[in-house]
Amino acid sequence: MNRTSTLWTGIFCPQKPLQAMLRPTTRQISSGRPLAIHEIRNGRATIIAVNRSARELEVLPGRLLADAQAIAPALEAWPRNRAAEHDLLAEIALIAWHYSHQVAITGDGVVLETGGSRRLHGDTQALLQALSGDLQAAGLFTRLGTAPVPAAACLLARHGRHADDPEMLCRMLDDWPLQRLQLSEADRRRLDGLGLRRVAEIRALPGFERERRLGASIRLHLEQLYGQRPTPLSYWQPPEKFRRQIELPVPTHLSKALLFALNRALVHLGQWLRVRDRALTGLRVELHPEDGDRIIELHAGLGQAGFQRERLLEILRLKLEPLRLESDIESLLLCAEDTVEHRPPQTDLWTGNNGGDDWPALLDRLRARIGDKALCSLAPCPDHRPEKAWKWTQPGSTAMPLETPPRPNWLLPAPRPCRVEQLRLIEGPERIETGWWDGHDCRRDYWTAHDRHGNRLWVFREYKPSRGWFIHGLFG
Repeated sequence: MNRTSTLWTGIFCPQKPLQAMLRPTTRQISSGRPLAIHEIRNGRATIIAVNRSARELEVLPGRLLADAQAIAPALEAWPRNRAAEHDLLAEIALIAWHYSHQVAITGDGVVLETGGSRRLHGDTQALLQALSGDLQAAGLFTRLGTAPVPAAACLLARHGRHADDPEMLCRMLDDWPLQRLQLSEADRRRLDGLGLRRVAEIRALPGFERERRLGASIRLHLEQLYGQRPTPLSYWQPPEKFRRQIELPVPTHLSKALLFALNRALVHLGQWLRVRDRALTGLRVELHPEDGDRIIELHAGLGQAGFQRERLLEILRLKLEPLRLESDIESLLLCAEDTVEHRPPQTDLWTGNNGGDDWPALLDRLRARIGDKALCSLAPCPDHRPEKAWKWTQPGSTAMPLETPPRPNWLLPAPRPCRVEQLRLIEGPERIETGWWDGHDCRRDYWTAHDRHGNRLWVFREYKPSRGWFIHGLFG
């Protein structure tokens, strides 16, 4: 394909009502069982989408549900779920956002401007292959089409066709039968009465004749397809916060089934983090019982900001194992409200491995197994008294100490009396006089000294109260 300044890519979702209901996080159906999606039209339940097994039994879209069940008694029928369809298109849009900041949701798919993204992702063919691969990895069945006009890109995506310049688009559309145009039922009947068969025949009509005989809606549709009139688009943006509601196919208390649903939601979370350029620091999961009982909350914190789906699944598994659920869970809510700016981890120059990730991974597993309060670490505390210059803190939250004079590696459990005449004083004195406000006031002069064996010691002379010389620490 040649390069053009503007190129739109349409993503068409065939059988959108069926795909939305068959997502792993909504419902499942046994292999080979006929399935149909229906909705109410003119007061009667009408089939709008079927799977292959149902089609083999001659159950087709447009048939009344009662008639379909008469010829296929084993047919499983589900009502249309427009909320699930909206979530499906939002998931496609989230994947598309990685390739363009101009993304819009259409009736049966998504359209995005990809002409300006080819410098980053390569030529058009490479970009489409990468986009298609991401969609397939998410378990989505879609078709792609490209055109210099967004309305035409949406139409061409239905048939998997590509036109990379206006001239090629005109030739392709002129040769198309009118049945391929996405027209209303009334417009189709109007064209059938005129005996027209191809798009070129409509364009050959004089302008005033086309307007009088076909009406404004067909004229407007054609002008948008050929780029003579702009396509109205409402651009989509990923949400600021990630929240994913997961309706389970069957209420369950099995942790394996809950993890299966969470795994698919984590895939979506990873896509959201990528397009928002964020790193995850904490995750919250809500378990909603079937009987409306108390909601169970699980919190998974990460010792190092980032996103690794396998590690998060392991943490969630450790959180779920000790739970004793009194009732089955019917839905889950996954929230990623704690995120920070994404900063890629540093890796080894030669192997490419991130060796610094082992310690945070161990902390995450320990927290999930024994609890946050069971782990602690040491951190410096702003106090001049050595025995009070530290505190317990959460692992991974230790800050670097402020600039201080040299301090020993080891402090004795309690200062030990010594005889100064047996030591050789090297550096000092350093006066520490503080603590009058908390009842533990002290007044000391510290020196660095060597004993007769050559050990480097940290000693002080105490003035308040006056009790002589003491060894307080040892240098390594």
